Amino acid sequence: LRDKQLTLPEIKSAPTAMPASLNASDLPLIFAWPGVATWSQQAIGIRRQDRTIIVRVYVLPVGLGQGVDEGFQAVLPIVQAIGDAYLKDVSLSGAVDHLSNIRDGGMLELLTYAGNNFWGIEFTFTAVEKLSGG
Repeated sequence: LRDKQLTLPEIKSAPTAMPASLNASDLPLIFAWPGVATWSQQAIGIRRQDRTIIVRVYVLPVGLGQGVDEGFQAVLPIVQAIGDAYLKDVSLSGAVDHLSNIRDGGMLELLTYAGNNFWGIEFTFTAVEKLSGG
């Protein structure tokens, strides 16, 4: 699903490879990666996979004049844009059967990447995939 990351005006970059560090000039930056999954038989010849997808958006570096309120003000419109985008495309343009349990971690989170702290937001959702065979 990494190639199906959101492309929104609020997001500046969405790399598919994990960089060694994050540059402030690339923020807001979005990453998505697979979490845990439940595998089951949906019906005869149909397998179902319910996988948690973790989406993190790094918005502002902590410090350098970027306090809690600056972080909150920068994250707030991004939270709304991402939530709206997932609700408008619950199949990720046909990549999955549907999304469910779309959740954000709150309106502002302290996220760490490569030892550096950033203001941002984390979303999780369940991607339901149904595959024939097996």
